[in-house]
Amino acid sequence: MVINLSKIGWLLTSCFIAMTFVPRSVDHILFVDGLAYAAIARNMALGQGSLWEPYFAESFWLSYNQLCAFFCEHPPLMFGMESLLFRILGDTTATENIYNLIVLLASIYLIAAIWKQLFRDNAEIRRQAWLPVLMWYGLKVVWWSVPNNLLDTTMAVFCLASCLFQLKAFYAQRAYGYWLMAGVMIFLACMTKGPVGLFPLALPILYGLAFDLKLAKPAISGLVLMTVSFGLLLGAVLLYPPSNFFLTNYFHGQVVLALTKKREKVGDGLSSHLYLITLLFKNIIPHLLFLAGLILTCFFTRVEIGLKRHTQKVIGFSLLMIVCVILPMSVSVKQGDYYLMPALPFVGIFFAACGVEWLSRLSSRFSGIPRLVIPGLATVCIVVMVYQLKHQVEDEMYVKTHKISEYVPPNSRIFLSPEISAYSEIHTPFQRYARLSIAYDAKETDYLFFLNGEDPILDSIVAAKTHRSIDLGDDAHLLIRNR
Repeated sequence: MVINLSKIGWLLTSCFIAMTFVPRSVDHILFVDGLAYAAIARNMALGQGSLWEPYFAESFWLSYNQLCAFFCEHPPLMFGMESLLFRILGDTTATENIYNLIVLLASIYLIAAIWKQLFRDNAEIRRQAWLPVLMWYGLKVVWWSVPNNLLDTTMAVFCLASCLFQLKAFYAQRAYGYWLMAGVMIFLACMTKGPVGLFPLALPILYGLAFDLKLAKPAISGLVLMTVSFGLLLGAVLLYPPSNFFLTNYFHGQVVLALTKKREKVGDGLSSHLYLITLLFKNIIPHLLFLAGLILTCFFTRVEIGLKRHTQKVIGFSLLMIVCVILPMSVSVKQGDYYLMPALPFVGIFFAACGVEWLSRLSSRFSGIPRLVIPGLATVCIVVMVYQLKHQVEDEMYVKTHKISEYVPPNSRIFLSPEISAYSEIHTPFQRYARLSIAYDAKETDYLFFLNGEDPILDSIVAAKTHRSIDLGDDAHLLIRNR
């Protein structure tokens, strides 16, 4: 009986993604950046702020953009798109989770489509589009980032769409439409996370280098069309005064300060520039072990180890794309794990291309083993997912914020004691779940929050009997001024 590797491969991939995505989508634990972005989108849907004047709160824990009276830390496209979903679904945590699901499904579709385009002349390998998806989502950074409502995951979708349009353009009779759409996608990527979204502009050249130097002419003409498309859209946006003001302040407050090492940084010296490269290596250790296992199995079972020439070209092209994404970001020391996201689809394609032929040969030789092992692994994934859903731990700040919202009306200001006044992990849930801004002076507001019951300020206020105290649990207290 011939094994349908594609069908059981998609089964395993779907179950693994469900195991790592579903529990994370219902646990009310969101990274601070994702909470801030969801709050901005929700506020925009409620009429607080607009596309070119996004509103987070009356307070903010960062102070790099002094000229903006609104949130101009990042381009606003994702906030605008997510706000549309908030308008439809309302102010519920399901909204950002559904947005994350849309991003996930779009990413899966685009990675599979790019794989099929790269192997357009090999039907057998083309059918194994589940493998690059599994290799991609099998990277820890990916399954941590996708459920966290991050700009980088949305930007990666637009970058993948641009890459797909370009790959189609190389073999289309009327390619100019594809090239122009590829430029539009690059513009949308930049309107989501800034200049890092420009990397797909390098694809035509890198594709020509990896596959055939004779593609130089369409590559150059395609690059020109993409640049024109991107440039016209950017120029039109910059002609509009509000967007010009926003993007100018964003560029100087985020990009320039990051390049001049005047913003957050992962460290000093050469090691900080190698942060993303080091992180990538840590993430691919399971993938390297997977390849090593395939090679050893092929060797001992006397299965051919060599790879076809076209597969080698796909491997080379994927590697060039990875370098193209990571190398420019390594210039700055302002880095985060999720900064890798636009590069990781090509990491998935790289490892899938390295292993797909060996996996296919082994499956043909030992067809009974995959029929037992892969469904077995899929079953384990589902069992783990169910266990995680039944043993979830709620986020402490989520619980505290909901208790506070029972006493403090939306759009109020709440005082934080000095030692916690800059905690982003307090600012973001307060705004996202209770629509509260932070007050830095206790006299400005009737509401005060203390994370430590032994805080001397708390003791003095309680002793004065000017406020009533509400125990929020875990030694946290809310004080409300007596009226």
